[in-house]
Amino acid sequence: MANLQPITLSRHRDQRWARYTDYRFAAADTLAPLVVQELPKALMSLPIGFIEQPDGYGLVAVQSLQPGQNLFVSVDGRWLGGYVPALYRGYPFALAKTEEGQQVLCIDEDSGLVGATAAGRGRAVF
Repeated sequence: MANLQPITLSRHRDQRWARYTDYRFAAADTLAPLVVQELPKALMSLPIGFIEQPDGYGLVAVQSLQPGQNLFVSVDGRWLGGYVPALYRGYPFALAKTEEGQQVLCIDEDSGLVGATAAGRGRAVF
């Protein structure tokens, strides 16, 4: 489970982040949320579905029928599909809603890609 934390100057001032090198972080994702703008490309290579959510239905890429499995991620972490959902392309960053319903930019602090040194590589968050 991701440890998404809102990006703030006080918390991330001296932090660095590195880009992912494979998709192992998504290997257990059965579903991937999609946005409408992704549909033209996603429809060409991913099964699409809808899941019920508190405020209606959400658009998702179906990546497996088995919980905890993603058939689009190989054992060595390569993406096997023709289209990579935006959710994964932006990793370790993600948008999340606050209790007030506003969207904020967050970072997965448990990704191994964020920290004071970010494994000796990466770019400054600020």
